[in-house]
Amino acid sequence: MEKILLTAFFTCFSIAAFAQIENAKTFDLESPAPLLSLFFDSDTVTSTGEALWKPLTYADEISANLSDDGWMHTRLDTLLFYTNYEIDRAVAVFETLHYEQGEIKDCPSCGALISVAIFDKTANGKWVVASFDKHFISLGGDGHGGQIGLTQFGVNQTCLSMKMDWMGQGVHAEYLSILNLEDMEKVFNLVVHEDNKGVLGGDFQRTYSFDKSIQLLQVVETVTGWWDFDLVTQGTQPDKDVNRALPANMVERYEFNWETGTYLKVCK
Repeated sequence: MEKILLTAFFTCFSIAAFAQIENAKTFDLESPAPLLSLFFDSDTVTSTGEALWKPLTYADEISANLSDDGWMHTRLDTLLFYTNYEIDRAVAVFETLHYEQGEIKDCPSCGALISVAIFDKTANGKWVVASFDKHFISLGGDGHGGQIGLTQFGVNQTCLSMKMDWMGQGVHAEYLSILNLEDMEKVFNLVVHEDNKGVLGGDFQRTYSFDKSIQLLQVVETVTGWWDFDLVTQGTQPDKDVNRALPANMVERYEFNWETGTYLKVCK
């Protein structure tokens, strides 16, 4: 009886939600200008596709990083498509950039401010907004952003992947963040590459370099619906005790934890 009632509840909820979507404002995703104008309260979209706007709320003022022309500059970075529970969805990723004397420029650790809008496709082929997160994360450095894409971590679990490079004191690193599109929370972070060749050059005894990759176990069924994966590390890593590089080859198993909403290492 309880199972029947739960099924009826979710059916009614789905119908109500779908009715709200049908009456919502629709968008043509091939025309980014209306999206920029709506989400960033902009009256001006330049010929290069950038919305010019100024903070209107206190929350916007806190995160504002006005360019030297007195404007915020936001553009559509990428448009991505996926299917979740047989619903066609789209992800519009916007980046707000900082300009100085007409060029993108900022501090070494200051990247582009990222905003994300998620759209659902209705039965009549129209796109409606499901959610919007404004300036929720910074990505990249020197004012520039990083690489953004989609990665599937389950049959109905699609995540946003964000990758960026960083160079500091001769150490080069590449970072990857995996975000759950349902709540834009991070489910996993890792350093996919790191080396110190810029510091030590040809000192091969102390120079290290390693790479990490995620190998999804798609054939293994899980209770959570999220695939487990192996984190494979190859290369060398520093050993401060002996002041030289040592092998860093290993495989670690990770599984999704519902309580934390993140991937955790499995102890063997």
